[in-house]
Amino acid sequence: GGSAGTLSIEAVTKQDITERTSAVKGRLEGYLEEKKIGKLNWNNWLQQAIRQAVSKGVSANTIVLVLLFPLVAGLIAAARHLIGLTGFGIFVPAMLSVAFVATGIKVGIIMFAVGFLGASLARKVTERLKLQYLPRMALMMWLVSAAVLAVLLGAVNINLGSLSAVSIFPILILMLLTENFIEVQTGKSRHEATLVMVQTIVMAIIGAVILKTNWVQKLVLLNPEISLLLIALFDTYVGRYVGLRALEIVKFKQLLK
Repeated sequence: GGSAGTLSIEAVTKQDITERTSAVKGRLEGYLEEKKIGKLNWNNWLQQAIRQAVSKGVSANTIVLVLLFPLVAGLIAAARHLIGLTGFGIFVPAMLSVAFVATGIKVGIIMFAVGFLGASLARKVTERLKLQYLPRMALMMWLVSAAVLAVLLGAVNINLGSLSAVSIFPILILMLLTENFIEVQTGKSRHEATLVMVQTIVMAIIGAVILKTNWVQKLVLLNPEISLLLIALFDTYVGRYVGLRALEIVKFKQLLK
C-alpha cells in the first residue's frame, strides 16, 4: 500500500537523468503525452520539434539536460556577479553539476576531491622535473588517472559499490578539469585555492539539485520556448548590473562599523 508507493517514488527520483534508463525516459515522455498541443504555431514550434525528435528516438532526458544547462550556467554567473562567490569560472561548476547528477552528489564530491588532490600532487612532482608545458600536462594527467584508478580499485575492496560503479562519463569530466585545478593553484595561495574549490563545489551541488528536480525538468520540457526566453532575459539582466556584489556590501558595512 503506502510503503510500496513510497518505494516506487524513491526509485524513480533516484534515477540518473544522464542515462537512457526506461524509468526516466518513461517519466519524461509521460509529461509530453499528458500535455496536448495544437497545430504548429509561433509559441509551440520548439515543443513540436521536441516531440518529433523524441518520437524518432532522441532521448527526452538528454533534451532536458540541454534545456537546463543554460539555467545552471546563468545561476552560477549570478552567484559570481551578484553575490560575489568565486569559483573555477562558469564552465567548470556547470560541468561538475552534470557529473554530480551522473554519480550522485556524495560520490561526485569524493571523485572531485581525488582529482583535486591528484592534481596538487602532480603539480609538485612535475615542477621538480622542469618539463615543458604540454608534456608536463600529459604527465599530470597520467598521475591523476593513476589516483582515480587507485580509488576505483580500492572502492571494490572496502564495499563502496556506489563509487566503483561510476560510469566513465563523469570520471572523464573530472579528469579533464584537472588543468583548471592546477591553474588556480599556480596563481593563488593555498587558502585562496581551497576557498575557490569549496565555492565551486557548493555551486555545482546547487546546479545538480536543480538538474535532478522533477518539477523543474517538467517545466522546461513542456515550456521550452518560454524557459529559454526567460533564461536569456535573466542573463541579460545580470549582465547589465554594475553595482557592488552582495559580499562586497557586507565587507564595506563591516569596515564602516
